[in-house]
Amino acid sequence: MPKPTKEKPLLSLEMAIEKIQHFSPEQRNKVIEFIEFLEFQASQTQTIEQKNDDSDREQSFFELAGIWEGKNITLDDIRKDPWGKENQ
Repeated sequence: MPKPTKEKPLLSLEMAIEKIQHFSPEQRNKVIEFIEFLEFQASQTQTIEQKNDDSDREQSFFELAGIWEGKNITLDDIRKDPWGKENQ
């Protein structure tokens, strides 16, 4: 059976600023570096999630469209007859 844990209340922004004001300049710089690191990580995560969403959206489009289903069309085929003159 897991032990019950007491969660510490989250610091408000005002409380965090109050604590940081008592830090030495070196400690404040470390806090700023850490915050910048967290912001960078968050932006990287958002970028990856956006790419995954775009990939899913693109895949869903082609699955739903179905216009190429069962056709073996290559880039060379498209370049050879871009306006479909041979197929008219």
